Amino acid sequence: MLINRLRHFILLGVFMRRFEESTVSSTTFSNDSLVRSGREVGTKYLVFPQGSNVQLVFCLTISTYSKPQGMFTVGTTAGLAWELPYRNTVLYGKPAEVYHRRSRRELYHKVELMLRTQGKDGKACVLKAICKAAGRRREDVGKGSFLEETLHAIFTLPGGRYDIDPMTEYERAYHLGENCIEMHAKCPSVF
Repeated sequence: MLINRLRHFILLGVFMRRFEESTVSSTTFSNDSLVRSGREVGTKYLVFPQGSNVQLVFCLTISTYSKPQGMFTVGTTAGLAWELPYRNTVLYGKPAEVYHRRSRRELYHKVELMLRTQGKDGKACVLKAICKAAGRRREDVGKGSFLEETLHAIFTLPGGRYDIDPMTEYERAYHLGENCIEMHAKCPSVF
C-alpha cells in the first residue's frame, strides 16, 4: 500500500516537472517566431475510387386486402444516385452553367438509350422534348401537372452561351425555336 502511494507520488512529480518545462519553454519564444507563413498543411482532396456513388432510395410497400392476409403486396421504389469525385482536381475554372450543361448532356444521352430500348427513336424524342421545353411560354410555367413541370425542368437548359463549351445538337434544338413537330417527326409523342 505504501509502495503504491510512493509510486503515484513519484509519477505525479515527474508529470508536474515536465508540465512546468513545457509551459516555461513555450513562453520564452516571442510572438514573432510563432507567426505562420502560408499553409503548413497541403491541400487535401476527398477522392473516391472511380465509379463510386451515393444513393438515396425510398421504398414504400403496401399490403393488399386479400385472402390470406398479407399474401400480396404492392411496392414502389424511387432512387437517386450521385457520382462521387474520383480525381483530385478543382472544378472552379469554368462557370457553373458549363458543368450543368455537361451533366444535362449525360442525362439526355441516358434518356435516349432508355427510349431506344422501348423501340422509339431516342435522339428524336429527346430533341423534341428540348424543343417543346424551349417553346413553352413563361405564363404557362408552373400551371401544368406535376409530370409536365418535372419534364419542363429536366429539358430546360441553363441560360447563356460560352465559348469554352461547344454548342451541341441539344443546345441547337433549344435555341433555334423551330417547329418541333415538323423538325422531329420521327418521334410521334414525347413521353
